[in-house]
Amino acid sequence: MPLQLFLNGLSTPAGAVHREQAIEYLVGLVRTARAAKAIDDQAILNCEEPLNGFSLGGGFSIAALRNSGEFAEESQYLKALNNRAPFNHVLEDAPEVDPNAFEYRILAGTATWGGALANALGLAHRLKGLGLSLPSHEAWLSRVIALDLLELAQDGDTVDSQVEARNACVPADLEFHEVSIRADLRPPFANGAEIWAHRAELFPSLAFIPRTRQQIEGILPGDPMLEQLWIKLAGMNQAVADWASGAVPHPVFPFNVRPESTSRKKYVKFNDADDVERTFSDHCDLAPTEGRIHFLLMTEPKKHALVGHVGRKLGIG
Repeated sequence: MPLQLFLNGLSTPAGAVHREQAIEYLVGLVRTARAAKAIDDQAILNCEEPLNGFSLGGGFSIAALRNSGEFAEESQYLKALNNRAPFNHVLEDAPEVDPNAFEYRILAGTATWGGALANALGLAHRLKGLGLSLPSHEAWLSRVIALDLLELAQDGDTVDSQVEARNACVPADLEFHEVSIRADLRPPFANGAEIWAHRAELFPSLAFIPRTRQQIEGILPGDPMLEQLWIKLAGMNQAVADWASGAVPHPVFPFNVRPESTSRKKYVKFNDADDVERTFSDHCDLAPTEGRIHFLLMTEPKKHALVGHVGRKLGIG
């Protein structure tokens, strides 16, 4: 399932809001949604009511501000944004989730909203998604929001517990959540051999030279490098896909990528599947050890990245 975003209606200001403030909320919402889409370009924004009718406070709806013609960029983005309403539509993609078996409320005792039904944030928790809130109150600036969960147990009893939902109101919040979101989005592979076996569908914008097979298949269950391998390859695949589509003039990686120094390039020369020697200078770190992924950007037969090394930093003994 793609990353599910849930627009938190509780964050709509109840009092008077100046037009300038409503505009700021709209621009901020678009920027935060963009940051979420950078993690998963298939992300879906779920709303309790149609997005156009969502109130930014003071009688200003998204449609009212968008139709003013002042926000061409934001308007075009919102028109293209994959969104749906009401919330129950998302559950059609998750038949294992019974909407009548749980109820989420803002943690009791929380100022102003304590005890209020929290459908958006609750579904963000249930489906491992993300709540999107307007920064209208200090409560909505939190990157995780505590909720009371009332859940129906298998024996028919109800169980009370406290949980936390991911929340974002500014783009920087996505940097905080990125690792956990990517971990929840990843397919349920158990080792490097499964990643290698499904590499074509997982990473369609990447190719691998033969020597990388043994390196990837050698990553065993429980190895912390497994999660890092997924994060880096998935991020690399998305950056290259955006480049190939023409969305950006060059790949924009969600992590530090740098070329190898001149003195060390001798360590990163490998033969590809056609036995052609290539220099795989560009690389990123592969934590938690002194690991590296070396790759080469290619334009033929189409734009893609050719991965030449996955493992320990070369030339250090």
